[in-house]
Amino acid sequence: MHQVLIVGHADADGHLIAEQVRRNLASIASFRVNVVVDPDRTRDHRAWLNLDAITEIADADYVFFVDLMFGPDSFAEEANALTAFVRARPEKRFFLIDHHPIPEFRLQAASNLRATYRSDVCECAIGPRSGMMVVAALCEYQSAEVADVKNPVHGALSIGMRRAAARGGPLPGEKLLALLKADEWGGLIRLAEDDPDYHRLHRGLRSVTERRSKTLKELDEAATELLVRGSNLKKEDAMSYEAGIENEELSYRGGTRVLNKASSRDLGVIVTLLEVAALSLTPKPGATFTFDQLIGEARELGGETVDLDEKAVKTVLKKARFVKKAGKKYHLR
Repeated sequence: MHQVLIVGHADADGHLIAEQVRRNLASIASFRVNVVVDPDRTRDHRAWLNLDAITEIADADYVFFVDLMFGPDSFAEEANALTAFVRARPEKRFFLIDHHPIPEFRLQAASNLRATYRSDVCECAIGPRSGMMVVAALCEYQSAEVADVKNPVHGALSIGMRRAAARGGPLPGEKLLALLKADEWGGLIRLAEDDPDYHRLHRGLRSVTERRSKTLKELDEAATELLVRGSNLKKEDAMSYEAGIENEELSYRGGTRVLNKASSRDLGVIVTLLEVAALSLTPKPGATFTFDQLIGEARELGGETVDLDEKAVKTVLKKARFVKKAGKKYHLR
């Protein structure tokens, strides 16, 4: 059994990306997944200089940093801090994925760290991408990148997410993560429909003196109940809305993005594990690996409980967007 930790940025798309990755990694039977998204500890790029504050890393075998950027003027110091932290923990494996540019060369100083940059927010995940990643893209105003697949529900949820994740409010962190885990899309859409006077956000910040709307208070109560119960709300307590974005899967037809019904859970497990394996086999951009190396790495990462059928793996790789075949080898996109 592997203890897995996801560390995400405490903004709107960061919560969504962390939850998407959590769902995918948690589908692997040998993974026990925990998530840290904290408005204090992971509020911005300065988190790299204070990694000791993320005490949950101590218990993790695999650590995934998602949507945590490096400062444009401080990236060298932050990259050095990260690689020093990682090198001091050689028994752990670290992975980093972000849609902001990353100092890839500097990060190669740590042999147990793998990093990849994906400019499109909707691709900034590990494993299958659901409609949540469309919402994440809209939260970052990447409307053009998802123009082929976005719909009014995605747009409303992006507004609700920005309001829910606003620092200074009651939800950022474990409460908002609990709502996402429980698919509480109805409350987020209602938050989007709120009177804007309740949500006059300056650079994503909510004033501590600002009045809270009834919907925000209800979401706070629902999140508290979820954390206390440790499970989904009863039907009568949930803010019902059949958004269904968790059942969508972002894929491609030709060069165009499309949203289809999500693939089977078993196929999703294979996609997720192969993508982690491909990232693990990429110590620097452009590194190549064989099919046997990829499936061997996936089996090592997943452990004995994961059964990888080679025929199914080959089927996944034919359609996969996270790798590209070059001759008889593959490389991470």
